[in-house]
Amino acid sequence: MTVTYRSVFVSDVHLGTSASRAADLLDFLNTVQTERLYLVGDIIDIEQMRGRSSFTPDHHKVVARLLALADEGTEVIYIPGNHDREVRALVGSTLRGVKVLIEDTHVAADGKRYLVTHGDVLDQHVRKHNKFELFGAAAYHLLLEIDVQINKLRSRFGRDYFPISARLKQSVASAKRYIDKFESFAAKYARKRGFDGIICGHIHKPEIREIHGVCYANDGDWVEHRSALTEDEHGQLALLHWSAATRQQFAEPTADNALAA
Repeated sequence: MTVTYRSVFVSDVHLGTSASRAADLLDFLNTVQTERLYLVGDIIDIEQMRGRSSFTPDHHKVVARLLALADEGTEVIYIPGNHDREVRALVGSTLRGVKVLIEDTHVAADGKRYLVTHGDVLDQHVRKHNKFELFGAAAYHLLLEIDVQINKLRSRFGRDYFPISARLKQSVASAKRYIDKFESFAAKYARKRGFDGIICGHIHKPEIREIHGVCYANDGDWVEHRSALTEDEHGQLALLHWSAATRQQFAEPTADNALAA
């Protein structure tokens, strides 16, 4: 069963690292169909690959599928982030049908205008860049490695992926304050530039809510949450969390799916 959307937004896939849920993303890309696919940064983690690369066959398959979608007529737009910032040297180019932009204006089906950006441009306004933040970043990457190993064991026993790192991050007060500050400033940034909303990634926290009179939409990530942002034919934005249960739901011949297929 194929489910069709007007637009789909994914980011923070971090291909090239062991934490990337590339197989799940590949399953998602093979299940949904969209007129327009936004790759909202940190798709390939060039930054982490400098130290240790883990570009598995599933990672190669994701890249191949993205290029195939462009060949098949899907409009694919790549907006590089901070972990794949080297791709910004190609801004303005079209590679194998994939457009590379620094940011974009997405006009939804209902006429609303959204700024699409990875989100790292906002760091200078919300980060303190102190030793505590550096320690927190190092601890987060260690936690992701532990997450990977624990979920490998869960997989052997037929258990679905459980985002241990995401659950812990949500319980840390300083992390919650940073996320709130990021979301608030992102909304103000979009409003100042005359947009109805902002669509971004970067902080690995899927969310849709109205802040300061504009729509803040974060598509999440494919490391902890396996999430994407979707737009239907009416311009309605929604978050989709990929899991075994979601996959099964999409496979069932429901009336809604039948109409969308």
